[in-house]
Amino acid sequence: MLIREFDTLPHILRPDGVEMTDFFMGAPTGAGVHMGYGVFPPGMTAPPAVHQEDEYAFILSGTIKAKIGDKIFEAKAPSATFIPAGEEHISFNDGVEECRVVWLLVERPVL
Repeated sequence: MLIREFDTLPHILRPDGVEMTDFFMGAPTGAGVHMGYGVFPPGMTAPPAVHQEDEYAFILSGTIKAKIGDKIFEAKAPSATFIPAGEEHISFNDGVEECRVVWLLVERPVL
């Protein structure tokens, strides 16, 4: 078992104001899964993102929105989201409180 204590991990502040913590970066874990924690401040908009992995998130507090194509999706705590690999999305928080999420990037198996 490997335990990573949140307070001992680096917290990266991105240019868009999002604070990200990767729980297992550089740790000897199973291939194909990345897990982390993000804090999305009010008023932030992330640049467009496309992942090679499926993206899962659990909203712990607040509300986060994502623009995918012409649609806007809203996820409020407590809820979970899924964005399939290859789907471009723009995440944003246009609310008045920060949004906290736990996220997973999971590689799809090669068949």
